[in-house]
Amino acid sequence: MELEKLFLQVFKSKLEASYVAPARINLIGEHIDYNGGKVFPCAISRYIKGYVSKRKDNVIAAYSTHYPKSFKIDLDDIKYIKSNRWANYVFGVFKVLKEEKYLINHGLNIMVDSNIPLGSGLSSSAALLDLIVYIVSDQFQLDIDMKSVARLAQKVENEFCGLKCGIMDQAAIALGKKNKALLLDCDKFEYEYKDIDLGEYSFVVLKTNTPRSLVESKYNERVEECQKALDIIKKFYSIDNLSELKSSDLLTIKQILNDGILYRRVRHVVTENDRVNKFSDALKNKDVESLGKILVESHISLKNDYQVTGINLDTIVEAALGSGAIGARMTGAGFGGCAIALIKSERFDSFKKNVENIYFDKIRIHAQVFKVDIVDGPKRIL
Repeated sequence: MELEKLFLQVFKSKLEASYVAPARINLIGEHIDYNGGKVFPCAISRYIKGYVSKRKDNVIAAYSTHYPKSFKIDLDDIKYIKSNRWANYVFGVFKVLKEEKYLINHGLNIMVDSNIPLGSGLSSSAALLDLIVYIVSDQFQLDIDMKSVARLAQKVENEFCGLKCGIMDQAAIALGKKNKALLLDCDKFEYEYKDIDLGEYSFVVLKTNTPRSLVESKYNERVEECQKALDIIKKFYSIDNLSELKSSDLLTIKQILNDGILYRRVRHVVTENDRVNKFSDALKNKDVESLGKILVESHISLKNDYQVTGINLDTIVEAALGSGAIGARMTGAGFGGCAIALIKSERFDSFKKNVENIYFDKIRIHAQVFKVDIVDGPKRIL
């Protein structure tokens, strides 16, 4: 295997184990995970793989096939260093696990290889974090359950890497199950699996090829706006998060906030949480028309109330709807990245061609439309 040879070349060590973790899409429920809402993600067949060998010293060495440089850090002196780029996610896992009193008594060589598009809204960073937590748990026999894998990965992203994300991405990947989506209550961290069986219809991914870095984007700004709104509303309502509000509360909330921007952020959270419940019901009833309508409503809310779409995502969603999709919307945090569409499976080839042509004609960037399967979460493969 070429990757085994590369591993030997980079680390001067023979490959001992390999692992895999999937990407994820969120079918509905966007930007409400950190507001205590319900979300509906699933793990998909784009993967990050990890290749590992033990070291005799105290060093963590990390290498990616996408970057021509390896990074090293001492287990007893782990800190965030901007120039370490993606490797901060790897090193952050070790720091958090050590802080949590897990016994890690030697270094590792870790090489990663991925076909998850970076900055695409498919959660490449969460996949990497879940993968590394899973690797460390297996290598050091820590027996970390998959729910805790997600929690620890989120902690790394929040506290070490500086992104104020909710639990959704890490949970969707860690708890992924073939042909099932996860109806997840992000406040209580309770979940149930729902079958994805749409007969002649299927979800496809629309990649805008406009990546973004969430930490450097307006993502944290949206989190702060929601917290600001919550702080004001809590003077009048006994709630812990915005998703506890109901649509019938919105008129009063508008008067309380007296701020058009904050109100629109809250309106998105409340209505999106409602859409998750409606989506779950429509999925159970195999009501494809309703599923499509809910997807479109979600995108409009993300565009107008939450303002996280932009010309690229709006264009590719419009192209999808104009090319026969039953419904479409951005997925992930927005600001670029990917959308999803619900289409008749047999029309995929013509749909793909139309969407990519329309998008290029308007944006002058080549988009990618591709199929995905719904798959299991992280596992060891060697």
